[in-house]
Amino acid sequence: MNRDVKAIRDRDRIIRNVGRFLACIAIIRGCRRLPQVRSGGPLALVLLLPEGADVDDYRQAAKFVASRSDQRRFAWEDAATRIECARELWSKDRKASGRDGILKEDRFIVLAEAASGVPDLVLAAADEVVALEKPEPRHLVAVGKVCLKQRVTAQQAEELASMPLGLLGSMLRPSRSVARSLESMRKALANQAAPVATREMRIDDLHGLGEAGDWARDLAIDLRDWRQGSIGWADVDRGILVSGPTGTGKTTFVKALARTCEVHLVLGSLARWQARGHLGDLLKAMRSAFDEAQRNAPSIIFIDEIDAVGDRERFGGPNAQYQTEVVAGLLECIDGAERREGVIVVGACNFPQRLDAALVRPGRLDRHIRIPLPDGAARDGILRWHLAGGIQGGDLSAVINRTEGWSGAALEQLVRDARRSARRARRTISAADLEAHLPPTIAFPDQMLRRAAVHEAGHAIAAVALGKPLEFAEIRETAELDIEYHALGGVRIGRAPVSEVTAQALQDEICLLLAGTAAEEILLGSRSAGGGGSRGSDLHLATLVALRIEASYGLGEGLAFLAAEGETELLRLLHASQAVRERVEEILAEQMVRARLLIQHHRIGADRVAKELLERKRVGSARIAALLSSSETVEPAADGASACGEMVQATSGHQA
Repeated sequence: MNRDVKAIRDRDRIIRNVGRFLACIAIIRGCRRLPQVRSGGPLALVLLLPEGADVDDYRQAAKFVASRSDQRRFAWEDAATRIECARELWSKDRKASGRDGILKEDRFIVLAEAASGVPDLVLAAADEVVALEKPEPRHLVAVGKVCLKQRVTAQQAEELASMPLGLLGSMLRPSRSVARSLESMRKALANQAAPVATREMRIDDLHGLGEAGDWARDLAIDLRDWRQGSIGWADVDRGILVSGPTGTGKTTFVKALARTCEVHLVLGSLARWQARGHLGDLLKAMRSAFDEAQRNAPSIIFIDEIDAVGDRERFGGPNAQYQTEVVAGLLECIDGAERREGVIVVGACNFPQRLDAALVRPGRLDRHIRIPLPDGAARDGILRWHLAGGIQGGDLSAVINRTEGWSGAALEQLVRDARRSARRARRTISAADLEAHLPPTIAFPDQMLRRAAVHEAGHAIAAVALGKPLEFAEIRETAELDIEYHALGGVRIGRAPVSEVTAQALQDEICLLLAGTAAEEILLGSRSAGGGGSRGSDLHLATLVALRIEASYGLGEGLAFLAAEGETELLRLLHASQAVRERVEEILAEQMVRARLLIQHHRIGADRVAKELLERKRVGSARIAALLSSSETVEPAADGASACGEMVQATSGHQA
């Protein structure tokens, strides 16, 4: 296609669409100080979209603006500027390579609804973080002239500028007058439920917080008593660490905590402070945040992604001194807040194990609370909060069942997408809109379900035989298409609050992990790759346990401490040491033999559990124990009978 013709078509796509035209104006206004946006030079830019913005409109507008040369030829090269939406790029299902690779691009633009949706590393790398503004009346006048071919009066422009951005893009159309479009917008606003953003979210509005919710309510009571003089400041928790998977709502929790306690909130992070410049500027910005908290006491200072500060014991290389001074500066600020009344420090992170030990010692962030992924009841509450009164009394069970493992942020995005579909269809939102935006699923063939049932039956039988606190076993008939690894089932085993770590206990754990693959071999005659292939798989976990036996705990052939029990260090040792590999292979092979013998001994019970799993999809521990106790056992084969028999007796805690 001729370059000039393509440029004209790109321009027409912008000026024929009100939403894209307004987005284009907003981006040009916000990026005036950045000539490299249009000159083609290196660019790292984060654009914060105004409330109610349509991401697709801003994506197209960003492509158009970034493609313009200084000669205004509207040239466009697909690979020139990488443009990504933050909530898509850093979603839970996106591959890590796709998430991190953007920093390697010479030119990239990230579109985000809020800075909290962008990793701190990307914010720190950005040339500029630009908060785009809503259109002004003069821009609506231009819309009438360019897009609608109509005259927009000053009064109409003022009213249009006060309308939600989403209504402007969807209801201003060339086919009807501006007056009629305004009338439609007024009706839509009159019938619309109060926007979620206008509602003040408090702790009682959040769901699935667990221990964090109880602590927040207790803190609100303590602060009220402190204000009244009933207790001293020494009786109030002044430092807490909140951790949990990405998207579980740690930032939302802190904002709701501040509203519930009715205190001032100061938001901070290493990336936010580091954006000011060199080390001196970073420390100055850090101290300024703590000073603001002190001036507005009682207050909460929130340090997001606090694990980015790091651990001084792991620092090395040319940046070690810089990183050490950052940690020391933060400790000094926290100690200062500790000595002053009215300031509560809340740190949040995904990886608490990466924190410097001094940060979490008594007197600093000494209380650690984890926010888990929401369970079924919590997912129902989160969905209904974001629905803001929509689908009242509607059955959301299908959506709740399909969103197991989703974070609160992912559920919020689901509601936002469903609401957008309903809005564009000019109707109220329904449960069908939510279901339409769930990832597509595929049904597993019967042969795969049979193998999955046998595999999970093997784990369940081993758990009962080894005296583990089994809760249930289950298999799944469907899986989401956009997830690379499909888990067809699983078993849930409870964890004792305190347990003794011995060589036998660790060997039992490996045997349990390998029992699923052993059951496939015994009952089906062959095994599949389902026991390995990914992090968190049976083989991955069993290998780590074997490594800890040999390299960390001194419970194997050698006594030497070769590596800490963390995964990274253990796997590095496995790849580097042939002797360790051989010892780990020997442990795994021994426990695989043990697992095969265990399943062979309880072959009839395992087969019955597998059949019940196929029929009911989930079987509880009591039923599994009953099936096992009522089934005959099978004696080992004659070859190697004595050794096998001894191993079966040592393995099985269940008496037939």
